Amino acid sequence: MKLRFLIAVCAIVVGASSLTLCHPPTPTITKVEVPPYATVTTADATATIILAAFDRAEQAIQTRDLDGLLSLYSKRYN
Repeated sequence: MKLRFLIAVCAIVVGASSLTLCHPPTPTITKVEVPPYATVTTADATATIILAAFDRAEQAIQTRDLDGLLSLYSKRYN
C-alpha cells in the first residue's frame, strides 16, 4: 500500500513539474549587431545594405508595421 502511495505521489510530482515546462514561447526583442571581433568578408556597401535591411525590419517590428515587415520579403519566396 505504501509503495502505491509513493508511486502515485511521484507521478503527481513529475506530472506537475512537466506541466510547468509547457508554455508558449516568450517573445524577446533583440537587435542585430556585428561584434567587433567578427570578420566581414564583403564590400562595405553590401554590408551596409544588409544591416540597413535588418534595421528596417527591427523598426517595423517595434512599430508593429506588418506591411513594412512583409515588404522586406521577396515576392518569389516560397
